[in-house]
Amino acid sequence: MNGSARTVAFVAALLSLSAVILAAMGSHLIDMKGMEELWQTASVIHLFSAAALVGLAALLAGLDSRLLKWAAWLVIFGTVVFCGSIYFHVISGSKIPVVTPVGGFMMMVGWLMAALS
Repeated sequence: MNGSARTVAFVAALLSLSAVILAAMGSHLIDMKGMEELWQTASVIHLFSAAALVGLAALLAGLDSRLLKWAAWLVIFGTVVFCGSIYFHVISGSKIPVVTPVGGFMMMVGWLMAALS
């Protein structure tokens, strides 16, 4: 497995780990203040993105594509920004304007680039 594939697989594993930890925290430790659906949306997208990134890592193992590498990193950063901003909002009650849609857009562009590669 090449370095890019290994790195994306490693980050996907870390995202999976953090998704499970945050889901558990949401179930047991955090007062949702009526925002359980938001937390669930972030958790689902977080975990599915992590799982899908394992697939991108597998593709990168056999295909040294610059476009696919960019796609993977856009999905990674988009997931962190999108889900992270939702987690932050639920925990703090504060919104960071424009951040959540930017993260979502990054994920969409990343998946489009993956499809094109």
